[in-house]
Amino acid sequence: MSSTEIIKIGSVSLSLNKSLRAKHVFLKQDSKGEITLTYPKFYPKCWAVRFAKTQMPWILAHLKHGQKETVFAPNDTIQILGKSYLLTSGKRTLESQTELTISGSPEFFHRRVCSYAQKQLLPYIQQKVKSYATQLGVKPGRITLRDTSSRWGSCSSTHNLSFCWKIAFSPLDVIDYLIAHEVSHLSHMNHGPKFWATVDKLTNHRMQAEKWLKENGRKLQSIR
Repeated sequence: MSSTEIIKIGSVSLSLNKSLRAKHVFLKQDSKGEITLTYPKFYPKCWAVRFAKTQMPWILAHLKHGQKETVFAPNDTIQILGKSYLLTSGKRTLESQTELTISGSPEFFHRRVCSYAQKQLLPYIQQKVKSYATQLGVKPGRITLRDTSSRWGSCSSTHNLSFCWKIAFSPLDVIDYLIAHEVSHLSHMNHGPKFWATVDKLTNHRMQAEKWLKENGRKLQSIR
């Protein structure tokens, strides 16, 4: 017999399997690319999770290998900051209500779409961070975008905030939640009750956003 639950380490979801037959802790990836952490019944769950954290390079490498990369091309429909666009190719980069035209050579099309998305995302985050920080009476440090595969955002001890640039392709309420999450760390550098109360004070999208990320996080991380 065994019992299984889903846990999250950063942006990575793992199946946690407590087994009566297991003799030791081990990780295994199935044919669908899903990774399961199995541990013996006598082994504390917190130790198993700690083991998984030490194995994040292995986990991320196998997840990357096991998933198909998303490459944007003309005629794809995408969303940037929650707004849907039909991608087209042209002489100039132009945005309309329904289309996003990307200029340049075909081999650079995907890269230019990603670059465009990042240019839209950063000022939006900066404005939202300022608004949330004002509500809490806190002062954020530097704000940067990064290419991260284990977390959607982070807050340093010096109040610098960073966000994974791929969240640009998320619904707006998801982006707002992730910004609220990191700004809340400026008041509470933990995930205790006061922290979550602060997040909920800034946004009412927490449950929907976490559900969306759980269901779509892997696809989002497949964008390179």
